[in-house]
Amino acid sequence: MEMDSVSTTLCIDPAFEVQYNLRVRHPERTAIYRDYASRSARTRRRPEAKLDLKYGVKTSSVLDLFVPEGDTAPPLLIFIHGGYWRALDKRGFSFIADAYLSHGVAVAIPNYALRPSAALDEIVAEACDSVSWLAGQGRNLGYDDSRIVISGHSAGAHMAAWAIDRERMPVLAGKLLGYVGLSGLFDLEPLLSTSINHDLRLTGQEARKLSLYDDAALFNVPLLFAVGEQETQGFRRQSLDFSQFCKQNGHGVENMVVPRRNHFNLLADFIASDTANSLFDKTLAMFQIWADRPNLPGEA
Repeated sequence: MEMDSVSTTLCIDPAFEVQYNLRVRHPERTAIYRDYASRSARTRRRPEAKLDLKYGVKTSSVLDLFVPEGDTAPPLLIFIHGGYWRALDKRGFSFIADAYLSHGVAVAIPNYALRPSAALDEIVAEACDSVSWLAGQGRNLGYDDSRIVISGHSAGAHMAAWAIDRERMPVLAGKLLGYVGLSGLFDLEPLLSTSINHDLRLTGQEARKLSLYDDAALFNVPLLFAVGEQETQGFRRQSLDFSQFCKQNGHGVENMVVPRRNHFNLLADFIASDTANSLFDKTLAMFQIWADRPNLPGEA
């Protein structure tokens, strides 16, 4: 269904609605987010925490940074949270830093404006601004900004993918080690005929512009796409289809379907190594395998 203008009454396609309206499908998400918030409150009290650093002029343009103590500047993992560009906050995801700090990796978690206070393209640009800022602040803040992995969950995976475009983000040249997309959205047009668009107010033109299929200029670094086994087919196809598109354009791609995980508890495998070659292990490997290379592929 194509919509080039948004009316007050949306035409809901039941097939898309069931794939993308996760509030109805997962009532347990409230308890999961409550647990994330409790764990994050403890993380934010750690001595390694540098909270609410300004990366731009907007009130929303703040981020939290967690830098492990030591004499050597650690590499940096940037994590962009999800929430369909309309909900959630960095403070609910601080817990992600704990596992990576214990392995000598710094973690940055940016905030960004939410709908309806900003247009979707402005939100995406703001998230990219946080990455640009972090790519130049390593010396000041105690991490190695020449060794960066960018990750994101759900809508955050979409924004993280925008941030690894070599034409849009030249500041990352020679610094980016990899990308990890968790339950990502890469084609926004299916959202046009769902109740989610009551909040997003996307037109067909905007959805096409913000989808990622017209732009193959991503940095040539490892791309890891992960979804939960219990996710909807809509979300599973989003990652699989975009990863295949990237592979066709010459990128090194890996796909993971994580057993017994859904859209909301997939983050448990992003921060823990319960099995060999886990999502956590593969994310860490991007630092360990690629970090010492003097020239990354395609970035001469």
